[in-house]
Formats: sequence, C-alpha cells, structure tokens
Amino acid sequence: MATILGTGDLLAYNAKHRVLICRECKYAVQKSALGSHLLRHKVYRRERQRLLYAIAQLDILEPDDVQLPSASSLPVEGLPVISGYRCTATGCENLCASSKRMRRHWGEKHGESDPPPPFSRPVLLQTFFRGTKLRYFEVRSGPLGERTGAPLVPPATEDDIEFAASPTAANHPHTSVPRVLAQPGPGSLDLETLRYFHHFTTITSSTLPSSESSPSTYWQVEVIAQALQSGWLMSGLLAISASHAGTLSEEESTRRAHSVKSAQFSREFFAGWEVAKRESCSAPGEGAKAGAQMACILRCCHWLSEVSTLASESAAAPFQLRLFVSTIRGCSDPEFALRSAVGSEDMPEEEASDRAAAGQVGGSDASTRAAGTSTVPPTLLQHIRSLPSRMLDPLGKPASAFDFFATLSAIDTLVESCSLSYSLEDTKTVWMGMASWLWGVPAHFRQMVWRKCPAALVVLAHWSVLVERAEYCYWFLKGSTANLRRQVAEELPDDDGIQGLINDMPVVEETTTGA
Repeated sequence: MATILGTGDLLAYNAKHRVLICRECKYAVQKSALGSHLLRHKVYRRERQRLLYAIAQLDILEPDDVQLPSASSLPVEGLPVISGYRCTATGCENLCASSKRMRRHWGEKHGESDPPPPFSRPVLLQTFFRGTKLRYFEVRSGPLGERTGAPLVPPATEDDIEFAASPTAANHPHTSVPRVLAQPGPGSLDLETLRYFHHFTTITSSTLPSSESSPSTYWQVEVIAQALQSGWLMSGLLAISASHAGTLSEEESTRRAHSVKSAQFSREFFAGWEVAKRESCSAPGEGAKAGAQMACILRCCHWLSEVSTLASESAAAPFQLRLFVSTIRGCSDPEFALRSAVGSEDMPEEEASDRAAAGQVGGSDASTRAAGTSTVPPTLLQHIRSLPSRMLDPLGKPASAFDFFATLSAIDTLVESCSLSYSLEDTKTVWMGMASWLWGVPAHFRQMVWRKCPAALVVLAHWSVLVERAEYCYWFLKGSTANLRRQVAEELPDDDGIQGLINDMPVVEETTTGA
C-alpha cells in the first residue's frame, strides 16, 4: 500500500521498493530532482518546503540501488505498463521496448545482425525511472491498479503465450457482455474475442494517446466502460487490439491472422460508426467522440497493415497529406475527431489559438517544460531555424506577405514543438510535441499546405522529424514518416534545389521509452 503525499495526491511513496512515484508523470523521482520536479507541477515555496521536509523522513533509494521486481510480480502501482520484448538467447534476459532495439541488441551482444526467429518473446514491461536511469523490468498480467477497481477480466496464466493472457470470462459490475463477445448459442462465449478484449485492457490501452485534458485512465476505464455498453464501439476496441497484437508477433502468418481479425472487427465498427455520425450531428454523445477517435487510430492501423481488407472507405482511404494531418489531430483529441468526421474540420481561429495557448495538446505545463528542461539536439534546432535562408534561393520570393509570415510562424512553432517533444523522455510528451505543431500553426499555413505551396510542404516535411520520434513510441504510426516524406517529395517540383531541402533531413535518435 502506497503512502500518498502532497496537494492533489501528487506523490506516492512505495515502501516495498523505497521509491517516490509522481502519480501525474507516472515515474519515480530521484531525491536530487525533487525540488525542481515539484516546481514543475506548480507546487510553490511553502507547500514545497513542507513536502520536502516530510519526504526527508522517508527511506528513498537512489536509482542504481533500487532492486527490480521479479518477472512473476504484478505491476507496480502508479507506473504505466507497456508492451516489450525479452531476448530468447540462452542465459540472456535483456529487455527492450521495441523490436528494432531488440534486433540491435542481438547484433551488439550476440553477433547476429539478422537473428533467426524467435529471437524474442512479447512481455509486459515497467520502469521506475526515465532518461539515463531507465531500467526495464518484466511484470505479469494483472489488475490495472487499485484506483481503477477490480480487473475487467481474470488475470493471465503461465500457459498463455499469444497475448501474454488468456481470459475465460469477462467481469464488469455494471453491464452484461455485449453481443460481439458472444458466440451463437445460450451461455457460450467467443474465447478468441475475449483474448483480444483482455489484450486491450492489459496492454493496448496503455499504448494509445490522449490529450492532457483527458484523465490518465481514459482508455483503460472510460472508453472500455462505453464499449461495454455499445456493440459497435466494442468492435472498434477489438479491431485496435487485434492490430496491436499483430505488431508484437515475429511470425508472418500470425501477423496476417491478426490483421484479418482486425479487418473483420473494423467492418462491424464502421457500420455502427456511420449511424453514430449521422446521429451526432444533432446530439453528439461520448460514444460518438470515442468512436471518432477510434476511427482515426484504425485509419493509421490500416496504413500500417499489409492486409487491405477493410470494407470502409473511411478506414481504407489511401495515405494523403490532408487526411494524415487530420487523422493525427483526431487520434488524441476526440472533440476534433468528431468535428472532422461530420464535416467541420477546422475550429474558429480564435478558439484554435486559445486551445494551443492553454495547452490542449501540450498540457498546462507544456511551455514550462519546453523552456526549462528540453534537450533538443542543437543540430536539429539549427537545421530548422535555418530554413528561411535555405529556402530563399530554390523557392524564390513568397507569393504574398501572408504566405511569408505564415511560413515563419510555422517554423517558429516547430522549434517550440521540438522543445516540448524533448522536454521529457516519456511517450505522452513525445506525442504532445508532435501534435502541438498541428494546433499551433496558423490556419493560413494549413491552407498553403492544402494548395500545395512548396514552402509550406518543405516545412511540413521538417515536422516529420517529430513524427519519426513518435514512431518509436506509438506502434500504429510505424511507416508514417516515410509515407509523409514520400508524399511531400511527389508534390514538390522536380527540381534538385527544392528536393534537396527535404533530402538532408536530420537523423532522429530512438527515444528511451516506447509504447
């Protein structure tokens, strides 16, 4: 049982592991960083001194001294659970958050640059600390945490391999199991579908983005509760889960099987979504908002998938710049996703400015984080800041003063978004850094992109460095950077000078944490 400290229950002391966990940031804080961390959360002098005095009485270990839990342990409360991999080499217990990093491990430690499968197995991971003190440890599937109530499905057994869990029944205190979870016939359940449901509740739900205004339990509790009341929403949830399960497998046949199941669930989801869209024009509900967000994520899953069997044009549409931009915005903002789906994509400019300034995507502390602790590579900042001078010769004079100032504003916003993206080494900050640029650019600049103005397309291509950074953290974005740069290159004039502006993009290092 954790000891809760601070106004708003900000901190939790875990006596078993002797660490202090920030419940908002969801990682343990080093003793030397407590003062600055509390200030970041706007805990000011009197309250901060009182807290630091109380914390000084606790036995808190340094990161290197914390003993990691065993692989059979339940998740540590207050820390996110992510999907990852354990090396299968004899005597090696290396853990990685991505398949790409695991392949690199095999090359560096086992001398195999192209290791034969299965060179890893999927596991659930946690870490107490972030940044340079990051150390993953494996945990077994279990409850989502005491604050979210009882687990939605029974915990996994050791025999479960495919999803790291194999539930036999669903358990929810407020509703019966929806039709999509049941087979024809009295009292029978579709166990394969239940496995996808459990995979979502225990793994996939923690890998999806949400805005700063959404609670941390948005996907784990709110969306699941809505899906348990609605068959078409449940189908969307299962489609996302199946697509995610496919990305975790090293076997081509298994990946394809998951993709086919995802397509099946997607058809059921989009059939209900079309009805919900029509109804939402008069009375939008929470189910419609969650559905709009699911539609955006499923569109990304379709672009990622090799199986093009989705029966909905809204999901199966080919990758296009405008569609990609609106999809990314909608993935973390259900309000925008719904507005875009019913044909009102752009909010009034005044509202958009207020939302960006208030940190709707970046969060109320976004500007503080960006200004104070960002570690953006200097070469990346220099590359972006030099864009105006580098574009002048190949592109010539801007068509209008409006285009000129909108382009400069978009470049300045990109610098700020880079600072936000690098301000903390966690997945949510990386997403917010990428998405904040879309909210922050002027509406005139977006129109420049839509009419394929070369200057705007070049800046959009440079935004792809933040998309690439997010790819390391969010499985459904895989391949987005390459698609984006390819599309921009096709829209730009076939001129060496102009094409050269996007051919020398900076290399983005893999983030230290991923989902």
